[in-house]
Amino acid sequence: MLLIPFVESIVGGSMSMWPRVILRSLFELLPSGKSAFSLALFFYGNGLTSSMALRLVSVCHCGACDELLQRIQSWYDAWTLSPHVAHLGIYWNMRLQTHVWLNESNTPFENIEVGFGYLRPRDWVLRSKLYNLRRTALY
Repeated sequence: MLLIPFVESIVGGSMSMWPRVILRSLFELLPSGKSAFSLALFFYGNGLTSSMALRLVSVCHCGACDELLQRIQSWYDAWTLSPHVAHLGIYWNMRLQTHVWLNESNTPFENIEVGFGYLRPRDWVLRSKLYNLRRTALY
C-alpha cells in the first residue's frame, strides 16, 4: 500500500492542498520544537495515528532525527492521555477547511493567516518531492 495516498485519505485531502507551513516542516525545515509541534497538531487534529505520522515524517523529512520523532510522539502522548483538556493549539482542519482549536470540539478560530497557503508554482522542489514520494513510499 502506498503511504501518501493512504495518509491523504485519512487526513481528508491531497498533500498539495495542505498548509504550506506543514509541507515546509515536513520536507525542508530543520527539525525544531516549533516544527514538531506544528506537525503533531496538524496530524493529530486531522485524525492521523502517531505511528502513521511518525512514518510519514521519517519518509518525507530527509534525515528525520530521533529528537524530532520523539517530540512529535510526546505531543501525541500528552493529547491522548488528556483528551478532555483544552490544549492550546490551533491547526488547519482539512475537512472543515478552517483553523480550529485542538480538543475544543472543532471550534473555529478567526483571523489566522500566518504560514498558511497552498503550494505555489515556485514551490517546484516540494512538488517534485511529493510527486516522487506519492508513487514510491510504502506504508
